[in-house]
Amino acid sequence: MTAATPASALAARRAGLLLFSGENHLGSHWARLILCEKDVDGVAIEWVDDDTVNEDWMTLSPRGELPTLADREVVLYPARLVVEYLDERYPHPPLLPVEPAARARVRMIQHHIASHLYGLATTGLGQGRPAQAARKELQEELLGLARMFPARGFFMGNDMTVVDTAWAPLMWRLPSLGIALDSVDGMRAYADRLFARGAFQRSLSSVERNLAA
Repeated sequence: MTAATPASALAARRAGLLLFSGENHLGSHWARLILCEKDVDGVAIEWVDDDTVNEDWMTLSPRGELPTLADREVVLYPARLVVEYLDERYPHPPLLPVEPAARARVRMIQHHIASHLYGLATTGLGQGRPAQAARKELQEELLGLARMFPARGFFMGNDMTVVDTAWAPLMWRLPSLGIALDSVDGMRAYADRLFARGAFQRSLSSVERNLAA
């Protein structure tokens, strides 16, 4: 993945994939991880921050949603739709099972992670009582899932799925939320296996990489 300057953003859109991404944003990190797991070449990344008005991004995503993916005539957001599109657009390696019931289970779990747990983590990074309550609820959710973190392999079995790609960005941020990976049985070993993947390391922005410092 390469960075796109603002002047080149629309040119990059015409040429191929353009991803508007936050440098420390859960959904954006998830989309970048999918791109890295798929080993997609020629992706332009345009970083969006709160201090800069990005007219190209606002034109494509009037509500200011991250991540936003532009692929020629297709513009997609938020993260869940971006991830599903990329998995279909680049089918190898597949991140959804072939069997319909298994695909449904995977989609149900990844939806819970992205729609609920990501929200708790984002709120938990703030200050005050709402942030404290969100961190507490997130830790309780993780404790309730402890028996599902695998001793080896991946969350749904021997093959990596989109569920694992949803977990990895969240687990990377848990220490920043005051939640130790060791605080939930099995989570540390599972998270370390995900973090050790080359695709995960390539997906990190410079800001995200420093979260582990």
